[in-house]
Amino acid sequence: MSVSETSTLQITDATIESLSGKKTSVLPNILSIDYFENILEPSVMMEIQIISMSTLFNIIPIRGGEKFTLELETARGTWGFDDDNPLYVYKVSDLNTQQMGESFTLHLVSREFLTNETNRCVRKYQKKNIHEHVKSILKDVLKTDRYSDDSIEKSSNSYTFIGNYKKAFYTLEWLGPKAISATDSSTKGTSGEGKDAKANGTAGFLFYENKDGFNFKSIDGLTSALNVSKGSSDKKINPTYSFSGIISESISQAQPLKIIKWFLEKNIDLRKSLRIGMYSNYTFFYDMITNKLSGYKYSLKNEIGDKTLGKDEIPVSDQFGESISRIMFRMSDHGALEDGAGLETSGRDDADMAKSFSRYNLLFTQAINILVPLNNDLKVGDMITCEFPLKDGDAKEMDPEISGNYLIRELRHHFTANQNSTSLKLMRDSYGLHGPDN
Repeated sequence: MSVSETSTLQITDATIESLSGKKTSVLPNILSIDYFENILEPSVMMEIQIISMSTLFNIIPIRGGEKFTLELETARGTWGFDDDNPLYVYKVSDLNTQQMGESFTLHLVSREFLTNETNRCVRKYQKKNIHEHVKSILKDVLKTDRYSDDSIEKSSNSYTFIGNYKKAFYTLEWLGPKAISATDSSTKGTSGEGKDAKANGTAGFLFYENKDGFNFKSIDGLTSALNVSKGSSDKKINPTYSFSGIISESISQAQPLKIIKWFLEKNIDLRKSLRIGMYSNYTFFYDMITNKLSGYKYSLKNEIGDKTLGKDEIPVSDQFGESISRIMFRMSDHGALEDGAGLETSGRDDADMAKSFSRYNLLFTQAINILVPLNNDLKVGDMITCEFPLKDGDAKEMDPEISGNYLIRELRHHFTANQNSTSLKLMRDSYGLHGPDN
């Protein structure tokens, strides 16, 4: 890394195309650019501050839905959105018209963000693996090809449902908690019968968009040290960032990537975790056809295995971790349009709620915010390794608990003259240092 990563920036293209097809360059009018990704949001966003000595807002004119292309040259190469993947204006804010000029902020989103407001899931989706439904909705409803076989992780369980005129993004996020990863070799489903049955495995996917396109990935795949979400046994190669408290103006290429600032935003909350049943819960499942009531106990500690970001076990005592702290109730879903006189089920796991609730909440156990020099290669869903020094002792020694692998939850690239940076919100489900080579 060199110090030029915070200062080097050249905007080579910034063109807005009006609804009539007229193209106007706003390159000399850009004051700053902020680009956002969020693993809990289905679309990327961008905000551009514009300042002009003319009434640019009405000259273009900007009325919403305009296409915007952008190209930047940074220390790490070319970055931006071209004609094959443009952004679109959905809002203008802070319009300030003065005697000699004006300023305003453009709010941009991907095209699918707007398509989601006009297209609906209207048909019945036959029993297929959930990842196949995701691809179908992306292709047929959102009319997009911004996904790949690697970005849509395979699920092992099938499901049938009716779209009910729901929006595409809502439906895709709704399918996430019901999906079980196909690459998970652990026991799935349930075991035992009656009220002493047991729920096995884990569940839960995330649907989000980053710079590369749309993703449907399992939490286990994202947090594993291996490329589980890509169906590969190869280890992930994570960039490593370190914090020393000193940012030198003469940074050498041999030095690791630097953290400028950081603070701990969130840590464990045992009472909240117990209330939501994160560690251990119980599901009553009633089959409406057979009139049979079953009960499934779920213990996250026994099912999570080594699919965590840290090497330590889930941080809770046996006294509380094995005690059931939440009880749920589910009825079987046989569907209104199924064959076989209603005997066929929709395909959902009897205890999928229990598994997904636990896994989602565990993922958000810890949250750390860091500020680093601009790195436009980073994306939400990526794993990075952070190194923090011990507060007491040798400053060169890493803190083995807080240091380790983190998942990028939110990302912001800030582009402006001589102050380019990347802000990251990181999350982690456990403590302990795996490290980049473990």
